[in-house]
Amino acid sequence: MTAPPRWATAATVPVRFLRDMVDLGNPAPVLARAGLTADALDDDGFRVSPVIFARMLRAAIRAADDEMLGLTRRPVPPGSYVRLLHFLVHCPDLATALDEAAAFYRLFDGARPWSVETAGPVARLRLTPRTEMQAQSLLYVHMMLLTIWQTAAWLGRTELPLGGVTLPQAFADYLAEARFLFGRAPAVDDHAAIDLPRRMLDLPVTRLRDDIPRFLRRAPGSMTAPGQPATIEAELRLMLAASDPFASLREDLAAAQLGLSRQTLTRRLSALGTSYQAIRETLRRDRACALLARGDQSIGSIADSLGYSEPSAFQRAFKLWTGLPPGDYRRRHRR
Repeated sequence: MTAPPRWATAATVPVRFLRDMVDLGNPAPVLARAGLTADALDDDGFRVSPVIFARMLRAAIRAADDEMLGLTRRPVPPGSYVRLLHFLVHCPDLATALDEAAAFYRLFDGARPWSVETAGPVARLRLTPRTEMQAQSLLYVHMMLLTIWQTAAWLGRTELPLGGVTLPQAFADYLAEARFLFGRAPAVDDHAAIDLPRRMLDLPVTRLRDDIPRFLRRAPGSMTAPGQPATIEAELRLMLAASDPFASLREDLAAAQLGLSRQTLTRRLSALGTSYQAIRETLRRDRACALLARGDQSIGSIADSLGYSEPSAFQRAFKLWTGLPPGDYRRRHRR
C-alpha cells in the first residue's frame, strides 16, 4: 500500500488558533503570508491546513519580533528557543532540562511558566500562567504543552508517553483537536497539564548540538502533528486515506486489515475517546478543506473523490462540519 501524502492525514487547525495569533500581533503580514482574508477569521467553522498554520506562525513571530507573540512580560527574541536547545543538550537528564528551560523563560516573564509535581509513579507538568491572557489563550496553552513534551522526547531520543492531558474548561470545544495532537482524550479541569511517567525524568539527555538543525526543520509544523501513543488510530487514518474513494473503506474491512474483530476495533477506539465514524468524517473534512483551499478542483470533483454520489450530499456534510457552504469556504480562503 502506497502511503498517502502527509496533508491527507494531518488534522486541519481551527480558526480560534489563528485568531489568537493575529490578535496578538500585526495581522496584515500574517494574513498576507497565508493568502487569507480578514473575514475568514470571523467564521468559527473555518479551518486551515497545518502547512498554512506553520507559515502563519512564522510570519507572526517575525512581525512581532517575539517568539511568544507578546504573551510574556518582555519579548522573547527570535532565536531564543534555538539558544535554549544549545544549552539543554548539555543537561545530564530530562528533569534537569525541564527545570533549566523553565528558568530560562522566567527571564522574560518574571515567573516560571510551568512547575513539575511528583506523586508516586506520576510526574505532572502543570502550566502556571502569570496573566489571564496566558490562561485564556488557546494558542499559548497548546504551544507550551506541546513544545515541552516534544522537546523533552527529542532530548531523550524516546517516545514520551503521556499518562494524561488536562485542559481548562474554556477549551472544551476544542477537545477533539487536543485529543489528536496529544494522542489521547484530555480531561477538563481548572488548569492545563500533562502527566508523564516519573521514571522518564531520569532519562539521560543524549542529543548533540549537531542534531539541533534537523529538529528545528520540523518546528513549528510539529505542533500540528498527531501524538504518537494512539498507534491504532494512526494506522487507521493511513488505511482510510489510502482507500479509493478517499476514506471509503468499510469498518469491518478495516478491522480485518488490522487483524481485529469489528467489536474489538470499536472498543479500542472508544478507549482513545473516538470512533471509526468520527475518524472517517474528520479525514473527509480535512481533505475537503485542503482541496477547496487549493482551488484547482470543482466542488463536484471534490465530492466525487470523497465518495459522495451527489455534490449536494457533500455540500450538506461540509456545512455540518464547518458551518460554511464549500463555495463560501473557498472564497474566504483566498483573497
